[in-house]
Amino acid sequence: MITMVIGFICAMNLSYRIGKRVYPDFEWSVSTEEQRVYITFDDGPHPSITPWVLDLLREKNARATFFVVGSNAQEYPDVIQRIVDEGHSLGNHTQSHLKGWSVSTEDYLEDIRACEASI
Repeated sequence: MITMVIGFICAMNLSYRIGKRVYPDFEWSVSTEEQRVYITFDDGPHPSITPWVLDLLREKNARATFFVVGSNAQEYPDVIQRIVDEGHSLGNHTQSHLKGWSVSTEDYLEDIRACEASI
């Protein structure tokens, strides 16, 4: 487990360093006095994992943003409703989780619009 976590952290650091070189005009950090952590979850909702996560968030009095796949949102509307009812935010993670590099821009944008309609 420790090896996996260290590997993930190293990969994230490498991604961050590469990203800064590829997109030098992006804002990569902001100085602030606030101490906040932003929690996000992708690719859900899932019928058992997402409720488990919501239970943990409620226990810790924490909020998160759930970037949902539209087809999953349609399949599990009760989980989507719980996310909203408990004060979390929803984000658009496309309707069918298209790989953006392998489809046309118009097809990708249409998938985003379809997800928006789903959520």
